[in-house]
Amino acid sequence: MEGQGPSNSESHKRKSPEKPQSAHKRATLPFFYLLSLRGVHVGHKISLIMVIFSFLIMITASALLGYGYDWSPEMMLTWNSETDANPSVAQASDGKVWVVWHSYRSGNADIFYKVYDPSKVHPWSSEKNLTTDTNDDISPSVMLANDGKIWVVWSTGRTGNYEIYYKTTSNNGATWSQEQNLTTNPKEDECPSIMQTADGTIWLVWSANRTGNFDIYYKTSQDNGATWATDKSLNYPETNDRNPSITEAADGKIWFVWVRDKNRNLNIWYKTYNATSNSWSATTQVTQDSGDILNSNPSVMQANDGKIWIVWDSDKVGGQADIYYQTRSPPLFGGSEIIRLIVNQEDDLMPSIMQAADGTTWITWATVRANNWDIRYMTTKIPQPNDVAIVSVIPTEVTVNEGQMVAIEVVAQNHGNNSENFIVRLYADLTSINQSTIGLSPGQLYPINFTWTASNTGTYKIWAKASVVYGEICTVDNSFPAILGDVNSDRTVNAFDLSVFSNAYGSKPGDSDWNPDCNFDGFNGDNKVDAFDLFNLGNNYGKSQ
Repeated sequence: MEGQGPSNSESHKRKSPEKPQSAHKRATLPFFYLLSLRGVHVGHKISLIMVIFSFLIMITASALLGYGYDWSPEMMLTWNSETDANPSVAQASDGKVWVVWHSYRSGNADIFYKVYDPSKVHPWSSEKNLTTDTNDDISPSVMLANDGKIWVVWSTGRTGNYEIYYKTTSNNGATWSQEQNLTTNPKEDECPSIMQTADGTIWLVWSANRTGNFDIYYKTSQDNGATWATDKSLNYPETNDRNPSITEAADGKIWFVWVRDKNRNLNIWYKTYNATSNSWSATTQVTQDSGDILNSNPSVMQANDGKIWIVWDSDKVGGQADIYYQTRSPPLFGGSEIIRLIVNQEDDLMPSIMQAADGTTWITWATVRANNWDIRYMTTKIPQPNDVAIVSVIPTEVTVNEGQMVAIEVVAQNHGNNSENFIVRLYADLTSINQSTIGLSPGQLYPINFTWTASNTGTYKIWAKASVVYGEICTVDNSFPAILGDVNSDRTVNAFDLSVFSNAYGSKPGDSDWNPDCNFDGFNGDNKVDAFDLFNLGNNYGKSQ
């Protein structure tokens, strides 16, 4: 825990640095690929896949960088000649953004903070000391409590081993409470993360080696920290689990994200807790790296569009640590592609993420680019989403006689943050057989009961489609059952879809050639038509319902 570099729970190896990648630019389908579109037939799927595979090899590196969001330039928050590391970021009730970190500028590690006030010409406050103990205070976490107080928790070595302490302020740092300890165990308690749920429960999570290996511990308070429940462990004795982060999702589930060291493979894992049923989900692995790779220091949040963001550092490319992230979309929270966000030949470590009330997402981290460790940050504005969907159709296939009446239930849902009016059309094969105009509030599910009198005897595929609402970025879920790659809704993925897709390739919302029907993976956080959409089209080429 000395001040030779940023103090964290894992020592970071470093190989020879990699030359940084160039910034991602608007891509177009290459000439050889456009030529290959001529004469593509449904039966030529293998040739198409080979072309797509070659194309993906050419553009994957640039496509991943900053994928899907327009990020601000990197900005420096500290310039000290000593080590500044382990930042944590949160927004106060007055809209100000707080960043806390630990610094060795006084000889040992102390907790410092700065506050961003967007109403000021020079928005950042001066750096302020929160702790001044002669022992190390490291790895802070900051949160806004429901009563408006700012909480800062950290790990301290002042008792001879590391314990968790905290302080609070109710007046923007003008005065602070006395330091109070939250753990009193003779083993090491480190890397705390804190948050408060909508029902007022404060959750503290950290890692400790109380049973020989490091495990994830947590405790809760129902009375704003006056009293605390006993310490509990997730209890995985066969692994070392460290560096936890915690957040509450809109559905009330608590997300625990951490680093698992299993057989010297360090990967990011998570699980969720449902307080209503007092039950835990299965443990899910986010990264799948093996060998001498370090994935560490995760941070988790939920954005205003419902997506869970997990951000961490990894040295998987080139040996130096870069910042990566993944989003997970409701309701099943399947993971998007893992995105390499910050790329530099020097190390970038220990990210922290949060979203402000205006939709601006902040990421802070520590970097060694100026030959010492400083704090940097960058931001992106995630737009308020407009998104409607068809979530079920029953039945999806019927065999009927001429004149037979069939009852069909279609369930629509508003996945966005705004109330929407839209049309739901029902189809038998490619023939529109009924429709209904509905209005839904955010999150609302609505069943529509249709009846259809068959005009001919036969077997029919039944499906439904919601009209596109203003500002909708991804329309894959507007149809049910959906076929990824079916751009023109003819229920077959073929050369016609590929032709339309080529015209939209490289576009993003606001471009003249933007086509949300080509943004097949937009529900996982991507707001552009790119190589991943092309892969989905190629993978389904020739398929029909």
